[in-house]
Amino acid sequence: MAGLHTTVKVVGSKCNYDCQYCFYLEKDLLLKSKKSMNIETLETYIKNYISSQDTPIVEFAWHGGEPTLIGIDFFEKAVDFQKQYANGKLIKNTIQTNGSKLNSDWCRFFRENNFLVGLSLDGPEWLQEKYRTKQGKSAFKESFSALKLLQKMNVEYNVLACVTKEYCKHAEAIYSFFRKNKVKHIQFSPIVECSPLETEQARGQHFGSNLIFSTDKRHTDPQKYEPIAWSVDAKEYGRFLTDVFHLWVSQDVGKVFISNFEQALTQYLGNPSPNCIHAKKCGSSYAVEANGDVYFCDHVAYPESKLGNVFETSLHEMSLNHELQFNKESRLSMRCKQCQYLSLCNGGCPKHRYLSDTGEYENVLCDGYFYFFSSIQKYLQAMTTLLAHGYPASYVMQALDGPLILTPSNKR
Repeated sequence: MAGLHTTVKVVGSKCNYDCQYCFYLEKDLLLKSKKSMNIETLETYIKNYISSQDTPIVEFAWHGGEPTLIGIDFFEKAVDFQKQYANGKLIKNTIQTNGSKLNSDWCRFFRENNFLVGLSLDGPEWLQEKYRTKQGKSAFKESFSALKLLQKMNVEYNVLACVTKEYCKHAEAIYSFFRKNKVKHIQFSPIVECSPLETEQARGQHFGSNLIFSTDKRHTDPQKYEPIAWSVDAKEYGRFLTDVFHLWVSQDVGKVFISNFEQALTQYLGNPSPNCIHAKKCGSSYAVEANGDVYFCDHVAYPESKLGNVFETSLHEMSLNHELQFNKESRLSMRCKQCQYLSLCNGGCPKHRYLSDTGEYENVLCDGYFYFFSSIQKYLQAMTTLLAHGYPASYVMQALDGPLILTPSNKR
């Protein structure tokens, strides 16, 4: 069971922002879980999770909603429980936040306890304010202030930027913004949401819950992709990633780390994907709700995909329940199986697969991924060659203007 990972929703979907593109906003409606995690559940979860791991390192990912709404005392208690039940294992923590509640006390706690902070920040204010709002008003200043505070107090952090249809048009401005503000670690996450079916609208959903995951026998109608207005267009997303890549590869290899590009290089080298999106299999990254309920994926935390509860079943036992887990590899479309970039993509996230005109479920970002991987392949090959001969991948920047002559003296 190596590599079991959980994302913990300590306040459920509760958030002080009302971002238009957030798929968490309606989860409370579906799961009917309005409460924050209590201390008993926290202790039970931590003990269960650590004891279920067969690896020397246990990673906790605290999420929401907005997890800092529960207060710093909760996380101080979490760290105490982790120390109590660690049993010799190394404990690591990450937390994803919009930054609105961060102050010097929070940052000091994160630094002293080695938390990696994921800050949600899409880019410059004129772009972020389109969808990331607080009570209908721009939330940029809070998030940007949090960035500067994290930097000032030397807290380890990265930035998560959500990519919308509008976002794709401004690759240079977005990358320049992050570069100007000394952001060194970035992940671009595409917004892909489908319009709800009539039955989903009737129960109050604003987004469709992809039926490819469903084990509910009432879901018998095939679901086609009807995108929400701000969902990315596949080809535009591919061009966006490629445009950012060209800006990065010309000046920042080894200085700025973009997880989308690191993933591509890692898999090009023949190693497993560092994230679940492009991994061969999925079903080992669970979502834990505030009441202890466990779902096999954060993206599909719907009633029919519940695996169990931390009070009743060990996470190890839940991981053995393959019936409710999505067999990503065996459900690849013929187009995926025949694609030259399958080893880099592996069909992407199943959440993004919808019924195509071929009658198979295909990833709606397929054309974008193909464009991106085909555009950067020569750079991946060059970096692979450099690494294989003991040179840093950053030397690829020197090869952009002409042949690169390698000698023993300029090895790492």
